[in-house]
Amino acid sequence: MRPYPDAPPGLVVDREGAILRLRLDRPDRRNALTDDIVLALIDTIDAAGSDEGVRVIELSGTGEHFCSGFDLALRADAGPEKPRTGSIHRRMRSHVNRLIPTMLETQTPIVAVGRGWAIGLGLSLLLASDFAIVTTDARLWAPFTTFAFTPDSGASWLVPRLAGVARAKDLLMLGRQITGQEAYDWGLVHRAVGAKQLRDTADDLVAALAAAPTVAVGLTKLLVRRGLSAELDQHLADEAFAMEVSSRSEDFAEYHRAKREQRDPNFRGR
Repeated sequence: MRPYPDAPPGLVVDREGAILRLRLDRPDRRNALTDDIVLALIDTIDAAGSDEGVRVIELSGTGEHFCSGFDLALRADAGPEKPRTGSIHRRMRSHVNRLIPTMLETQTPIVAVGRGWAIGLGLSLLLASDFAIVTTDARLWAPFTTFAFTPDSGASWLVPRLAGVARAKDLLMLGRQITGQEAYDWGLVHRAVGAKQLRDTADDLVAALAAAPTVAVGLTKLLVRRGLSAELDQHLADEAFAMEVSSRSEDFAEYHRAKREQRDPNFRGR
C-alpha cells in the first residue's frame, strides 16, 4: 500500500472504516483549489486505490459551495515576471491533467457531494466522480469561453460523453450555467435532491458502496471506462477477464454461501 500524504491546508482527510472522506476546506474562497490541494488529491486517491481497507471515497466541500475551481488569484500573485511560452502546458501535465485520470482510473468508487457552485475544475471533479449527488439548486458552470480561453481538466472530454455533443456545446462553447436539477436531467450527475436530503442521500449511497462486493464494483468501473474507447472484440475479452477475476473473489464465494443459507450476503470487499 502506498503511504498517504499529509493533508495540506484546505483539505480535510478523514478515514471512517471502509470510507475515506476528502473535504475541500476553503469556504472563504468557495473551496477553490490550490496547487498543494490538487497534488494531495492525486496522491491520496492513488494511495486509496491500493489500500485494501478503503472501499469508497467521498469528496465534498465545506460550507455552501462544492468548489469554484482553481484559485486563479494564486497565479496572479506568482510575481511580475512573465513565464516562458508553453508554461501552462508544462504545468498542467503534472497537475490537473493527472488528477482527473487518477479519479477515473482508480477502481475505488468515488462519490461527490455538492451544493452551491461547481465551477471549472470543480465541475470536472463532479463529473469525474462515479456518482455525483448535488442539490437541485446547485450551480454548475464551465466559464472558460466567457473568459476568452478554452476548457481544461478534461471538461471537453467528460461533458460530451455524459450529456451528448449538443449539450456539451451549450455548456462549454456558450458558457451556460445550469442547475443541479438540469444537470440530472442531462445525465451529468447521479442524483439531484433538496438541500435537506443531500446528506442522507449521500450517506445511504456511500454506505451501500462500502458494503458492496468491492472487487466486482471496481472491475465494473474499469470496464465502463475502457468500453468508451475499446473495440467490441477487445471489450468482450476484457469482460471475460474481469469475470474470471471477480469469480475468484471471497465476496463471490460469500454470495453463494448466503444463497444456500437463505440470508443476505456479508461482503468484505475481498
